[in-house]
Amino acid sequence: MENILKLATLFLVLFFGFMLGLRFYASLRSKKMQGRKIDLITDGVVYFYSERCGACKLMKPEIEKLKEKVEVLEIDVAKPEGFKNAQNLGIMATPTTLVVKDGIIKRAFVGVVKHQRILQEV
Repeated sequence: MENILKLATLFLVLFFGFMLGLRFYASLRSKKMQGRKIDLITDGVVYFYSERCGACKLMKPEIEKLKEKVEVLEIDVAKPEGFKNAQNLGIMATPTTLVVKDGIIKRAFVGVVKHQRILQEV
């Protein structure tokens, strides 16, 4: 029984360490996107999501509120065109929200973000 608990603990530590590392890596990649040119939209927000993503479902109301104030281009990464756009930009996680000004990525957010925080960057 003691060995099973040790294995379970080791598994949990490795799993959460991996997830934390993946989140950190995605965050670093999003920072590298800042300053890149994007042809999808000139001014506004580009939102990459997936219908199956739980965090994207939490983000949906925030995007709806954001649409009332700024132009929002929603891209489903499960569709071939959306996947290609995400791949070209180096997006590795959903939801990812890009703030674009004059065709340049000003800020990239990975994960669930309140619409007020995104509006501060617009």
